[in-house]
Amino acid sequence: MSWMAWTLPTAIFVILIVSCIAVLTVMDVRSPPVTRKGFLPIPTDRGDRFYIAMLGLLAINLTWWGVTDASPLIGLTLSLIWLGVTMRWG
Repeated sequence: MSWMAWTLPTAIFVILIVSCIAVLTVMDVRSPPVTRKGFLPIPTDRGDRFYIAMLGLLAINLTWWGVTDASPLIGLTLSLIWLGVTMRWG
């Protein structure tokens, strides 16, 4: 990994995102996605909700880091709550 000068947290983040996409691919092959309408204003399937949740994770974390000096773990916790809510009820 030295050829990209990645840090360990960056590598873990990328590995987790790729793993999530692989899991979504396997889920789509085994069980085709069903489009439904939740609290989001558009009909979405699993992949759409995952993409929207990832954008939300980015926005929440960047906002948390930019606005407060509190622990980044609080921002991460809020992000994971957003991910769960979006994937379940989005």
